[in-house]
Amino acid sequence: MTKDERENWIINIENTASTISSQLGSAVVDGVFQRYGAHSVEDLNPSDLPDVFSELFAIEADLS
Repeated sequence: MTKDERENWIINIENTASTISSQLGSAVVDGVFQRYGAHSVEDLNPSDLPDVFSELFAIEADLS
């Protein structure tokens, strides 16, 4: 994964996490991060970024 790809995943995760946090609370996002052994997006293993985004995106999609 290139640096630019990593940065794009992080931006997408942060945007989705922000939407979820504002509607459901930060505990939901924290729970996803914890399943991947992280406390924040910066702690995530780069190989986990697509999976974390997929989980968060699914949660966000259920909000609409």
